[in-house]
Amino acid sequence: MKFDRIIFVGNDNICRSIMAEAVFRHLYKSKDDGPEIMSRGLAVLFEEPYNPKAMLILRMHDIIFDENLSVQLSAEELLGDTLVLTMGFTEKLRILEDYGYDGEIYTLKEFVGNDDELLDPYGEELDIYEACYQDIYEIVEQVVKKLYEEEML
Repeated sequence: MKFDRIIFVGNDNICRSIMAEAVFRHLYKSKDDGPEIMSRGLAVLFEEPYNPKAMLILRMHDIIFDENLSVQLSAEELLGDTLVLTMGFTEKLRILEDYGYDGEIYTLKEFVGNDDELLDPYGEELDIYEACYQDIYEIVEQVVKKLYEEEML
């Protein structure tokens, strides 16, 4: 199945989910008919700027990301053939319960067969953000490879 949309979902869409989206965009060799790629949050009460440390880490790795404000996930974005990749099990559970989503949904690591939780660097020093970026990069590389191999892109 080819996906119309790939959504990376975090709690507040200011750190890990935007890093995952940015890395995916960086690694994915876009086609004209490729899926829409986005990141969203589950607890975005108002638009908030992305975490400056996360943005700095992306720039340090030559990944430029133009967007800069968090966005709340909407039920309409879950329509069609959508792949939802959450930053952790808590976000996955909330989407299943609050949105009644019955489509393709996995934690980011679960999608590639890993049961570990993704490191959350929020409030930590820059080196922890770097470690989170490295973790995300490695996993997203595997995600892109799997999507290509299984012809889902």
